[in-house]
Amino acid sequence: MRAGFFRRLLSSLIDMTLIFTIIYLSFIAIGRTVLQGKIENYDEINSAYQEIMVVYNANMDDIQKDYDVAKALAGEDEALKTAALDNYLEQSNILNEQNIIDTAPYMEPLGLYFTNVVYYYLFIFLIMATLYSVFLKGLTLGRRVMKLKLTGPVNFMTIFLHDIAFKYLLVVVLVPINVLFALMLIMFMGLIDTALIGATRNKLTVRDMISKITVERTEYKY
Repeated sequence: MRAGFFRRLLSSLIDMTLIFTIIYLSFIAIGRTVLQGKIENYDEINSAYQEIMVVYNANMDDIQKDYDVAKALAGEDEALKTAALDNYLEQSNILNEQNIIDTAPYMEPLGLYFTNVVYYYLFIFLIMATLYSVFLKGLTLGRRVMKLKLTGPVNFMTIFLHDIAFKYLLVVVLVPINVLFALMLIMFMGLIDTALIGATRNKLTVRDMISKITVERTEYKY
């Protein structure tokens, strides 16, 4: 019996959660230190940036409190309320402009670090997801939990096409270019999969048809 959309979705979420948990632990153990080491004087830069942001946030809190007090004291007087709002906006604009100036020297190195973090997660995800699916011949933890299996010409190439290339690869490539486009692609792929699985008799997605693999419900003997 062919698997439904939500059963397949849950199996993918289980697998992704497992993979990203491992990636996160590797980042904490090794990756973070390596990536920070690639930025000259990272600790000093990050500490200085954090100190600036602490002062900025404290100042923003102060003017927010002053505005709340002024608004409360204004009561029903619309003119006083407007004056309080104008004063709040003026002070917040001054703080924002000063914060941009103060943090400018630190944005490039910190931006490079966080970009490298994104690449780290994406690159390791592709490698781990590929090895995970191929090594287990598609019988991943998520599929076992949801009692699914792959049927058809299951081999290295078809598993890579079915589980990686037509499922994650394009999304991973799009994330560094435009996160919004990547999110739109995920939603589009989800809608297409939902329509094909839910509204067609054979319950095949595009990647199923290309790789000639089907996802079937089954029972495992653990």
